[in-house]
Amino acid sequence: MKILLIGLGRFGSAIARKLLQHGHQILAIESDPSVVEKFLKTTQEDILESNRLRICVGDATSLLVWEYLDLSEFDLIISSLRGGSFNKTVCEIVRDIYKNWDIPIVVLAFDKTYERYFSNYNCKVFLLPEIAASFVEGLTLKNISKPIGIGLGINEILEAVVSPKSPYTKVSINPSRLRHWRLGLIYRGDSIILPRRKITLRAGDRVVILGDDPRVVLEVAKAMALGEPQFPLSFGENLIAALRRDELHYLKEFYYLWKHLRVKNVVLFTDERNKQNLKRHVEDKNFLNSLILEGWKGYKTILDKTLQTQYSAGLISVPYRRVGFFSHNINLKSLFKQETPFLIPKLSFPYKRILVSLNCENPQGMVEQVFELFQLVKGEQLTFLVVVLPEVLLPKKERLKVEKTLKLIEDYAKLYGLRQKVKILKEEGNPKRKTLKFLKEHDLLVVGYIPRSIGFFEPYAPYILAKSSQKSVIGIPTERAEE
Repeated sequence: MKILLIGLGRFGSAIARKLLQHGHQILAIESDPSVVEKFLKTTQEDILESNRLRICVGDATSLLVWEYLDLSEFDLIISSLRGGSFNKTVCEIVRDIYKNWDIPIVVLAFDKTYERYFSNYNCKVFLLPEIAASFVEGLTLKNISKPIGIGLGINEILEAVVSPKSPYTKVSINPSRLRHWRLGLIYRGDSIILPRRKITLRAGDRVVILGDDPRVVLEVAKAMALGEPQFPLSFGENLIAALRRDELHYLKEFYYLWKHLRVKNVVLFTDERNKQNLKRHVEDKNFLNSLILEGWKGYKTILDKTLQTQYSAGLISVPYRRVGFFSHNINLKSLFKQETPFLIPKLSFPYKRILVSLNCENPQGMVEQVFELFQLVKGEQLTFLVVVLPEVLLPKKERLKVEKTLKLIEDYAKLYGLRQKVKILKEEGNPKRKTLKFLKEHDLLVVGYIPRSIGFFEPYAPYILAKSSQKSVIGIPTERAEE
């Protein structure tokens, strides 16, 4: 390959030697004769005698130098000038004056001063301080690698080595159900796996993670490589809520979630436009700074899929109170139609004792998120409750599902060292009565559900429990269980 290298300073000279060692031909442009002399003295003679190096002493930002160059003979231009304005001028000369848009241009920059211009001129920019920082970060983030020179360079692509402690080694991942991140490739020994269907990761797998939200990608990588709980980041990074002015006391519960869960911002749709008036509910300045106020558009605003994607919704919330036969503000059934976890706040925080109802289609699909939630809020007791028919009436398929779920819970409790805090209850009788009875001794109810429409007279257990609960409720969407 024939390369035009501009600048023989500290980085340019190192790049030149490396390229010459690999057999490339280089024409180097350097304006300082002393720099050229130093480069020649410190470069091995066999490289200099290979006739693959030519040096032009001149100013690369001057058109006089470019008049003697035939750009058509080069396959690549590398500009390593220290000043960003000099690198910008080089790009303008090639693209604007000589109208050459075919030859790739690589710029080694020290800051982002002219990042927009480089993007307009179709130049690949390597920010040297960020490259160094990436390597240092790689040492602090064990088993997580940041690729350099791939994608946008903003952590939207990461590679993680799956830890034995990772929750992703216990449950299958369905690529079609992921939001804001994807599995790119999985390297398992000598095999390369392109995950198109459900797959369960193994300890030692090297996984390439992609996503449109760099923060979500990083937190998912941490969960894979370090086994750290990240709820609700597998869905999104923000809490989206709708409150009227007389309901702002629920901000206290949002503040509690913001402090304990992996929630970056709270996006609040409200008719209260003055943040100063919110201090009587929450005084923490950091929380108020992270609070994004949007105009009131109705409670159903949070159900809009486009809005949830726009604000990277990991959790949505709206208060629910019944007045007579009709709900006070929102049809609770609509929360069970969408694919983002939801919170019905009842101000029963802190969530020291959490009750999880396993009476849903796929209880295994929410076990991972429940354990993450419990660890993040530093809970004291985690109770899993399943209410079934008497043994003689229980279908074999249902019995096997329950057994498999309870075994998975035991595995997670052992994995996280929480066996002393986890209680598993298997009761016979009416799911609503039994669950609400145990809920009196707990602070939070968690229900799982498959996004779906609920009929008017349909006895759907998760919905009935959420509607009847006197404590805060978190609903976690799951996929359909495999037969």
